[in-house]
Amino acid sequence: MNDTSPVESPCVKVCVLDATGEMCVGCFRTLDEIGHWARFSNAERAQVIARLPGRRRQAEAASAPAAWAPVRCERCGAGFVCGAKDEDHPCWCSTYPPVKPTGEGASCLCPECLAAAGMR
Repeated sequence: MNDTSPVESPCVKVCVLDATGEMCVGCFRTLDEIGHWARFSNAERAQVIARLPGRRRQAEAASAPAAWAPVRCERCGAGFVCGAKDEDHPCWCSTYPPVKPTGEGASCLCPECLAAAGMR
């Protein structure tokens, strides 16, 4: 990427705040980062993007009940947790519109791929 190419927003159009009300659980940016995104330089945007995977891992580890199993997204291979079998804590994916499985033995999609599939 050259300096003139804008760093694109990581928004996946799943705009839901975490329990603290300070971070989006769709893109893992803080409210301040979302609000200032248009004014950030490419370098500032890149710094935000670099922090997102760690925030995601931390949020998933903190919010996933012990019964939730780590899985890999069938589309992109990203690791995430799935709680579909935990009756006491509905899975995060229950807030998304239903997406038709891609084939026999299909597994879950990560939040980004599920959001993208739901927009088709």
